[in-house]
Amino acid sequence: MLIAAHMSGLIDASEATRGLDYRCPACQQPVVLRHGSQIPPYFAHHPQAPCHLAGEGETRQHLLGKRQLATFFSDWGPVTLERILPAIQQRADGWLDLPQPVALEFQCSPISREAVAQRTAGYQRIACYPFWLLGSRYAQQKLNWRLIERFACWLTGWDLCLLFWEVDQNRLRVAHHLRQTATGAYINETAWVTTLSELVAGPTPCTTVVRNPGQKQYRSYLNQVLRRATPTLRPIQEALYLTGHQVTGFPDCLMTTTLTAPIFGQGLILWRIVLTTWIEEQADMTFLTLAELSQRALLLVNGRTTAVRFDGRSAFRQEQRKLLTLLTQAGILRPTTQGWHVCGHLEWARDYTDWLENDEKSGC
Repeated sequence: MLIAAHMSGLIDASEATRGLDYRCPACQQPVVLRHGSQIPPYFAHHPQAPCHLAGEGETRQHLLGKRQLATFFSDWGPVTLERILPAIQQRADGWLDLPQPVALEFQCSPISREAVAQRTAGYQRIACYPFWLLGSRYAQQKLNWRLIERFACWLTGWDLCLLFWEVDQNRLRVAHHLRQTATGAYINETAWVTTLSELVAGPTPCTTVVRNPGQKQYRSYLNQVLRRATPTLRPIQEALYLTGHQVTGFPDCLMTTTLTAPIFGQGLILWRIVLTTWIEEQADMTFLTLAELSQRALLLVNGRTTAVRFDGRSAFRQEQRKLLTLLTQAGILRPTTQGWHVCGHLEWARDYTDWLENDEKSGC
């Protein structure tokens, strides 16, 4: 904690003197000024009297980062450190009192999705925009759904992005245009930002080269995963087995290299495979049945359409329409007033070996 109550006002830890009476501005309990050789000055509660407002331990990274972020965002106006918000029982690491207030949350320690959602919802209740900025613990992680689900947000020019504050470099790293390949890999573009004006301006144009695996390579990968009995693919194969199919024998037309919003878990292709097998088992399919099957298939491949700060349902419906168009053009579906009539089935190989033999015979 950088700010404490002293006498009739507030005092910054950098200007405080040991031995005086300091209290937490939120709970009014006594706090102690701490100042070591490695860690900048800060106030701490006594272990037996923790504050009722949630907060993380004050590491050097967190203390320095809060001050650096106050300077970084100061072009928008004065930044109040550790603003107490009684209406929502929260303490913002930084606060800008703008027509639409802005809260700065510098997250360095582990935090659950529920806690992020609760704090974000609190800010939204008071019409405040929260910037979640992540420390080195998160920056070292490979891009994954847990990060995206908790902290990703839409910023003008940057599309869906994650913000990482690098204390040692005193700069912002923006992982922007978050997307997912059809085989399930999360990808992004990266920019380093040193001023607020650069953040507002958005990224300079750049092109990310995405190397999608070919059909043979992807099927070979799935075959290897099945042979290793990897738990992630087992539920999918079990569901396909009930329809008489094997995951590596999927019809060629379901292969795609489309980049999507990062909502499809183990990948768009696997979602297409599962949903297609279930559609082929129908005789007549209503709009409601399609919606239910689509959602079940998404859950089976560990996909989700909603996160704390973004909604991927529109992107999900777009991919659903693409698959329906593909199946209609292939003669599998025929539109009706209530939905679709299922006219036939795609051509499935028995397994990877069977597909490989057919592929070699066709000379592809």
